Amino acid sequence: MNPELFIALGLGVALLTLGHCLSQRAERRHQQALGKLENRTLQRCLELLQALQKHRGLGAQQDLHSVSQRNALARQLDELWLNWPGASLQLPPLQQHWPLLRRKPADFEAHSRLIDALLEAIEQLEDRLYQHQHPAIRGLGEACRALEDLARLRGLAVRAANYSRCPAGLQMQMRFLCERLDTQSPDQTLHALLERLRQELIESPQVRLAPADCFALLTPLIDQRLQGIRLTLA
Repeated sequence: MNPELFIALGLGVALLTLGHCLSQRAERRHQQALGKLENRTLQRCLELLQALQKHRGLGAQQDLHSVSQRNALARQLDELWLNWPGASLQLPPLQQHWPLLRRKPADFEAHSRLIDALLEAIEQLEDRLYQHQHPAIRGLGEACRALEDLARLRGLAVRAANYSRCPAGLQMQMRFLCERLDTQSPDQTLHALLERLRQELIESPQVRLAPADCFALLTPLIDQRLQGIRLTLA
């Protein structure tokens, strides 16, 4: 073989090998950067979930303390929705729904629809991160949906406590959530809280809990469970 041709072929093979290595390195860097963005977005989703659930829970309250808390949460949500990376991560543009909710804090079901869409985004991110070798993340979406049952119960209880007797519609919804939560978890702390709600709000002929009591009763457990979920991302 002509020496010049041999050298040219060798150089060509070397360049192809180098190009392949550089391409693989670039792909690894891209996947690492994408994984970091997905992880950060998932952390932000958990912050959004917590703040939206609390904003919903306080939505119908007009006392000074509740309004102050709700306004602080609204400002927090304004910041959290800024630069939502929906387009870059192929997630829904959820941030577009927030301005209306900010103006209508008492719209319980609209809050719940946005929270459900956020839970779907969390499940999408969970699947992607699981595929990127994050096995400990499996089950995160399911845990967040169980948390939403508890947060929804809190919001309904706060509303029911505004009446002298729990309205039938709220009573039915809360009974269902209490039964499901009891089935999902053997947690004795949760069981005691649910029993208190049943006795002093849901089944009581006279409501014996104030709205603020209902919010304060369930919020520490919700926050504790959310912190446990966050630890799976550490």
